[in-house]
Amino acid sequence: MFIFLFGFPLLSLTGGCTFDRPLLGEFYSYENGLETHTSLKENGVVDRRSYRRESGAGATRKDGGDLLVTQDLGHCYQLTVRQNYYELIYRDEDKSCFQCYQMFNRTKNVIQIRKSSCGETTSLSTNQMNFDDLLMNKVNLLHFSRKVTQRKFAKSLFAECSSLSSPTDGPEKVIITPIIPEEVNDPYNNFKCWVYERIDYDKIHLSRSAGSFCGYNQTSQSYEAQDGVDLAITLAEAERILKSQIGCTFDRPIMGEYYSYENGLESHTSFKENGDIDRLFYRRESGRGATANIITVLDNHALGECFRLIWRENPFDHISKNHFELIYRDKEKSCYQCYQIHNRTRNILQFRNSECNEITSISTNQMNFQDLCSSINQEADFDTLFSKTYSAEECRATIYGTYHFTYEFRQGGIGICDNPISRLVSCPDPGTPFEAVNERFWMTYGYCRDLVSSIDAQPLYQCLGYWINEKGDIFTAIANERVGSERWYDKFRCMLTRQDQPQWFAKSLFAECARLYSPTDGPEKVIITPIIPEVPTPTCFFPDNFTGEWVNTANVNARTIINATHIHEISQVNNRGWLRETYYVCQQISRQQFLVKTVTKGECFSYYICFDFKDRHHNILRYRKSKSFMSNVYDDLSKRDPLYEVCSWISFGNDANWKYQVFVLDPPAPIECPFTGMWMFKQVGQPNSLIQTRIRGGITPRPRDHGWYITCDPKYMVSQWTICGDQTKTMLADREYCRQLDPYGTPIGVYEQPDYIYQCAGYWREDSRSYLITYDRDDPYINFKCWVYERIDYDKIYLSRSAGSFCGFNQTSQSYEAQDGADLKIELEEAERIRKLTVL
Repeated sequence: MFIFLFGFPLLSLTGGCTFDRPLLGEFYSYENGLETHTSLKENGVVDRRSYRRESGAGATRKDGGDLLVTQDLGHCYQLTVRQNYYELIYRDEDKSCFQCYQMFNRTKNVIQIRKSSCGETTSLSTNQMNFDDLLMNKVNLLHFSRKVTQRKFAKSLFAECSSLSSPTDGPEKVIITPIIPEEVNDPYNNFKCWVYERIDYDKIHLSRSAGSFCGYNQTSQSYEAQDGVDLAITLAEAERILKSQIGCTFDRPIMGEYYSYENGLESHTSFKENGDIDRLFYRRESGRGATANIITVLDNHALGECFRLIWRENPFDHISKNHFELIYRDKEKSCYQCYQIHNRTRNILQFRNSECNEITSISTNQMNFQDLCSSINQEADFDTLFSKTYSAEECRATIYGTYHFTYEFRQGGIGICDNPISRLVSCPDPGTPFEAVNERFWMTYGYCRDLVSSIDAQPLYQCLGYWINEKGDIFTAIANERVGSERWYDKFRCMLTRQDQPQWFAKSLFAECARLYSPTDGPEKVIITPIIPEVPTPTCFFPDNFTGEWVNTANVNARTIINATHIHEISQVNNRGWLRETYYVCQQISRQQFLVKTVTKGECFSYYICFDFKDRHHNILRYRKSKSFMSNVYDDLSKRDPLYEVCSWISFGNDANWKYQVFVLDPPAPIECPFTGMWMFKQVGQPNSLIQTRIRGGITPRPRDHGWYITCDPKYMVSQWTICGDQTKTMLADREYCRQLDPYGTPIGVYEQPDYIYQCAGYWREDSRSYLITYDRDDPYINFKCWVYERIDYDKIYLSRSAGSFCGFNQTSQSYEAQDGADLKIELEEAERIRKLTVL
């Protein structure tokens, strides 16, 4: 069972095996018929005294004297903070044994405990101090749960809660009946109905009905007769306001020194630990520009203090709207301001603020902070505070890789500067601790002679963190490392981009983010284009029959161009605005293995990869690709041979379930299909993948629409698959082929076009399975399909079609489920051979 300790703990902090808040203090409890006084002292000493009440003495008997039953004196041996309780290992000084206490801090005045027996087997003398076993030997455990009710409750007779099992099971049971408050002195109506609402943590609105019934339109702010109301009252909690007058202190993430640029003034803000706020506003001297080391013109000095600090969070709003609400008191003007401070990163704060109103001073008794904070325009621009003692953060979420860029300044000249030497490089430095993270990037600005606004500079920026607003805009704060701390004016900048528009971003000219409206609307507009980090030199040649345009079916149908020395692969990457282009440059050859150096546009480094090619067959080029190795590891080729390491068999992985990947010539040259004949087919598969009757390239879903010349008796309707005559290089699939004859003796199906035409591009056998690649020029999504086929009988063939253009590892001729990478299964039964058997 739980034992309740009631007391008044002292103020301190927890640490070590000494007691501090909330455990430190004097407590009273009622345990097993004994009144217990527990003292948890700061030095870790635990003093527990149990008294027995004298018969007949009643409640007037004081503790002490001969009524003392037991006194346990011990000390804290080990104190551990668990998820929702404290675990105390208590050592009894007299018995030299140990007890385990589970102490639950219910309120600041109440602690509940569960404890084990005092086991001597856990003493130091026996060297068997197994506290885990001791914890499992807790006694008097009782667990119960109940539903909250408003009409019944049970009350204990002593200072304990263990005798309360449910709201209807306890020493004292109470049944309450809710009633409307009665005013006995009202000569007209003793009953009143109130509508109330808590507006803030220290404010409640009440509205009183004119009669005894609340009106339909009555709210907490109603006071007019048309709503059935005669009085509205606003309650302000005096106790909590009195506590707020004491002030507040600052801690992370607000405390610190900050720089900002507000309304043309340079601002230096200091949030001090004691709650003081010191703000200095400077005006730059005319003509000195960014070269001024010391700004001597002090425009304004504001000194105030934190009056109240509250965290505001709404689960239904975007996370970017969560903020601290700071009530600021100006010490000179004796007025109050409301600040909404948004913690964007550990280096950046953004805020909006109200006017400093004197009507909210204490002397006028009109401290309505809610109205003060409501006066803040939620559409106003944020002022951005940059921490002077910043620490760099990850840049990869905003920008990563190697790019060429063009730039344009809104003021100082209209025109885009496109210099080939302009580079933006956001890459980690290999071989240093900086390799794991990407905290900085540098920009090389190329000068354009025809534009007066162009510059010749190479700033090195550190990222101070990023945040995303409710519109999906990505803001990133940056600091120029090549500018000293005495020039804050030139050090901090802000960038804006979007995840769906990564090639554009806008950059501010000052330490602010307010003038950035979109990736294409800002003081400085930058457009980046991915480029390769280096240009490798080829040192070998690919076979002549590799040359051509191919489709890599293993890489989302990436377009691949192969010439004598290069493989150029182009693929779409998540609709991010540009294509992913990778170059494989031939370096060395060993039998059918080709060592290549790979570079990708927009990436940071080059790698070595080994291709293991099979001989070209039909329109098919099969290959395996090894893992990638950073090329800078092999800069000194005299010590390490990349061909030996990169092309070793262990570099291709040790997965037992592997297959060759496939390049298919695009467009393929038709070849003879691996089987021929006229077949009837049955199909099973995904509903959207079944072969349906259609007009290829048309909009009519069904070709037959009444008329004697194209109607067909259902008993002559068959699903036909043909590979015969002079069309043995294509497979024709007709879902509803009519074998009924017209008046001229010709099958009606002759006048129709097949629903699907699959052109055979290549076939091979691998892992005891037969594979076929087909080309469908009418497919709007995937022109290439991979089939696994198998001849079951002399007149039956099963085919399984892949969902994409690449056959899955587990796909067989019987597969049609998505988990195997297939979407359709076709069962072919030869129609010609059946007809011959019928004649016999």
